[in-house]
Amino acid sequence: MSLEKDRKLKTIGKDPFVAETPLSALSTWLTPNELFYVRGHFPFENISDENWTITIGGNVSHPYEITMDELMALPKKTLPVTMECAGNNRKDLDPKVSGNQFDTGAVSNAIWAGASLEDVLNKAEVISSTKEILFEGADEGEPEPGKEVVSYLRSLPLSTVINNSDILIAYEMNGEPIPIEHGAPTRLIVPSWYGMASVKWLNNITALEDSFEGYFQTYKYVMKGLKDGKERPVREMKIKSAFSVEKQRAPISLGNVSISGFAWSGSGDIEKVELSYDGGETWLKAHLDNPKSQYSWQQWSLDWDPPQVGIYTFLSKATDVHGNQQPMEPNWNTMGYEINAVISRPLTLEIH
Repeated sequence: MSLEKDRKLKTIGKDPFVAETPLSALSTWLTPNELFYVRGHFPFENISDENWTITIGGNVSHPYEITMDELMALPKKTLPVTMECAGNNRKDLDPKVSGNQFDTGAVSNAIWAGASLEDVLNKAEVISSTKEILFEGADEGEPEPGKEVVSYLRSLPLSTVINNSDILIAYEMNGEPIPIEHGAPTRLIVPSWYGMASVKWLNNITALEDSFEGYFQTYKYVMKGLKDGKERPVREMKIKSAFSVEKQRAPISLGNVSISGFAWSGSGDIEKVELSYDGGETWLKAHLDNPKSQYSWQQWSLDWDPPQVGIYTFLSKATDVHGNQQPMEPNWNTMGYEINAVISRPLTLEIH
């Protein structure tokens, strides 16, 4: 199966297939399935959904298996959710670090539908001594050459899962069955967190009394090499903004110019987006456009009258309702995660 055929995605890796969305294709609030960025850790083309079940076990009173028919018989919940790869904008770091060299296109927005994880766990009756819930995908492979073959495994704290009906076991994406590259037939959707938490091809859920220490939990998706010398796990998406176009293709005549883009945060709604064309000396407030949705990115726009002809380099800076604001410089780390600096992707306009 070729996932590159008839797509506008920018291929980053081929085994497994990894690709990002060109910003020029992100002109709408909803990202079409064929343009949604793709990130996987192991090959997935041979995963079959025939007789698919999800096993729920571990530290629960009533372990069981749930079929697709049974899952789809549960109350259906639909949520628009913006998802970003933790390594988005890794290409911007200096000095460079290893890993998929994403520009700004490893972020997309889709409407996911499925059963609430809470409903699935309630039937199993999670025991109070549980500390974390572990999620396993059907994909497997060597995380590094020569290492033991493992499945993709990630856990969430029970405190994140309990009384949270918005974490989904999804089976639809933008009104269609989830495509194989996005986790068919079932994918965990964890709103507000980076994409590594939304386990694809979900087939096992296990309640744990101790902390999970697997490869993709304690080695990968950890902030390392920070200035303060501390390490911490990657979790909620950091506040960020981007322009809807990668670069201007032709000079623009002097007069009103429309500039647009997106902003998102895993911590809360976007409060404001500001643009600067003088290196951050002054900032212009952009308009926040509809629609507005709790877990989705915020579209913004600005109608601007250039003061004179010339070349202008724009920066965008977002602030959320909790006061979180994009930093002017990236938070360099050895793994290349959480890159959300204002200067990551300037937009240059030539006015004549």
